[in-house]
Amino acid sequence: MKKVLFVCYGSGHVRMVVPVAHALQAAGLAQVQVLGLTTAARVVRAAGLPLLQFKDFLLPGDEAALALGQELLADMGAVQDPAESAAYLGLCFAELQAEVGPQEARARYARLGRQAFLPVNTLRRILQVVQPDLLVVTNSPRAERAAVLAAASIGLPSVCIVDLFAIDEVRWIGAPDYAQRVCVLNEEVKQFLISAGRKPEQVVVTGNPAFDVLQGPHPVRAGRELRHSQGWDDKRVLLWPSQTEPAVHPFDGRPGDPSLPEQVLAQLVAWVQDHADAVLCVRPRAGEPMPALPSDPRIVVTGQDWPLPELLHAVNTVVTLSSTVGLEGHLCGTRLIQVLGSVFEDAMPLARFGVADAAVPLPGLHQALDTWAGAPRRPASGAHQAATALVIDVLAEFL
Repeated sequence: MKKVLFVCYGSGHVRMVVPVAHALQAAGLAQVQVLGLTTAARVVRAAGLPLLQFKDFLLPGDEAALALGQELLADMGAVQDPAESAAYLGLCFAELQAEVGPQEARARYARLGRQAFLPVNTLRRILQVVQPDLLVVTNSPRAERAAVLAAASIGLPSVCIVDLFAIDEVRWIGAPDYAQRVCVLNEEVKQFLISAGRKPEQVVVTGNPAFDVLQGPHPVRAGRELRHSQGWDDKRVLLWPSQTEPAVHPFDGRPGDPSLPEQVLAQLVAWVQDHADAVLCVRPRAGEPMPALPSDPRIVVTGQDWPLPELLHAVNTVVTLSSTVGLEGHLCGTRLIQVLGSVFEDAMPLARFGVADAAVPLPGLHQALDTWAGAPRRPASGAHQAATALVIDVLAEFL
């Protein structure tokens, strides 16, 4: 049986990989292993998938690299797996040091942290040990990107799954020789990559497998039942997934307005209170305190205990600055209004990529609500109902 190696970091990246790896196994198409980087390891284990880590590939002679890793680890505070973190940091830093010298390596790490790493040699070592027939990565930089470069150097085919819009990642994913296939969210992202230099046959619209849980008969039915039980059948129901805005962009230092989310919420409250047929759902992020809201039965806190898929199938419109919940709502058929002005806006161009119905500055929010809050829900995006299966079809070309 052919072997497929997935390489992924945590958060939304491992959430794309898990359903695809499970589907490959279930179909008997391949033996799968997942190189779960940093926080991805816990998710891979919980999913019952075979997990590989950097520490599994240490060799005699890596003692100096491990010492470097221990040194860097000491400045990080608590980590989930100290042995793995030391191996990851040590092997990556040792490779960087071999390329640019100790002084420049220290300077780059001080300036960029782990973003300074591109451990192609280390990933080549791992690929040569595992000997997969196909490599699958997501769109993260560092080790995932290094894995694709290493695979190309030894003639191993690779596929890259892109989670969102590839705004930053186009710098490497847009290269014509970066992976044999790239799986993307929608046609707009495909055209974006083609304009950057990819051939049309190299880019396949599959959707994002992490979003498959939003679709299917159960969340749709549960959403209808939730809407009815809340008395929202004849209401225009808005959802505001709360978010924070930094004073400065964490990467490029551009100034932000930390009060912007609060201003948006105030405008939403005012609009709803002026419209008797409107309801506002406010969904705080995990661990966030409840926002200060007026006592009004049409303003509802829908916390993390409300399952997101059914909530998105119950509401009419999502309003966001840059939350991924906006995209998820679009996939479920909600109308989407993006309020402009976030420092993260460039990475989440929802209107440009055919996702938002409107993208307006804060003073234009009420008019956008007048237009879109009462618009019928769209049909749920069919491509994302089968994203995992569509990605499997792409992988099967190489198996």
